[in-house]
Amino acid sequence: MSALAAVSVLLLASCAGVSSEDTGSGDEGVSFTHPSIDGLTVAFESQPQDIVMDCYAYSSLHEYGIEPVALFGYECDNPFVMGDADTSGIEMIGQDGEIDVEKLAEVQPDAIVGQGDANGWTWFDEDVNAQLTRVAPFVPLPADGSMDERIADTREVAAFFGGDTESEEILQSDEELGEAKDAVSAALAENDRSIMLASPAKEMLYTGVGFAQADLLEELGATIVGPDAPADGNPWGQVAWEDASTYEADLILVEGYSDDFAFSSELWDALPAVEADQLAAWSSKGAMTASTYAAWLTDVADLVSASKQVA
Repeated sequence: MSALAAVSVLLLASCAGVSSEDTGSGDEGVSFTHPSIDGLTVAFESQPQDIVMDCYAYSSLHEYGIEPVALFGYECDNPFVMGDADTSGIEMIGQDGEIDVEKLAEVQPDAIVGQGDANGWTWFDEDVNAQLTRVAPFVPLPADGSMDERIADTREVAAFFGGDTESEEILQSDEELGEAKDAVSAALAENDRSIMLASPAKEMLYTGVGFAQADLLEELGATIVGPDAPADGNPWGQVAWEDASTYEADLILVEGYSDDFAFSSELWDALPAVEADQLAAWSSKGAMTASTYAAWLTDVADLVSASKQVA
């Protein structure tokens, strides 16, 4: 089997639950009870120190002082996702849906952290995850519940790996998140706006109704538009381009939107929010931290306040 394992891309966050146990070898093992995956406990022979992360995990854990020994995964060079997490000087052992299993084994990590579940990383197939978990235990990032719950659960992961979850900076970010929520609510109270969370693609328009980010905005007073999330499977709503205009949005938040956003199509360009340039960013992944969501909500509040009703 090739050491470089490629997998297909899908279309397509208090103290940790830690316990000590006798491993039978004279060493004291530890285990991590996952905060958002019922029944998942990850056992280690000793407290893990050297951690390999996907870039989503690094973006979520670096502000707690946790640094990886190696990285892999998607969007490692996306500043909107990575924030101020500096990847320079960190060995890359994979990119996008690929990982070099031989290099992973050479690094000899104590743990691997990333997007996924009890079976391993989301974008690896069963065979690759079997290789992955033979090298080290896999700890999935929290991915269920509200944004507040995901941020809190991510802190449990950080605390288990020795992160400082009660620093002055972290406490300040909690205050800033509360202030940003208030700002969004105030802006929406003064400016009744409908918002779509979207990811435009050539084949269709994907929408984010039911995502935790959309639910958060709805809790703050936004009207979220788009088709309901599918009952199971791929969570993205799927809108044929000829139907896109039926979901009337004053503002569109675009997955990974930045200054060099270049998507264009006749039906996309004709949407009122696009014509009015009332676009901003969101991310369905990335850092599950209070500081990240404080900054994002502040941007949303500014866009709402500066926008006009176009739908």
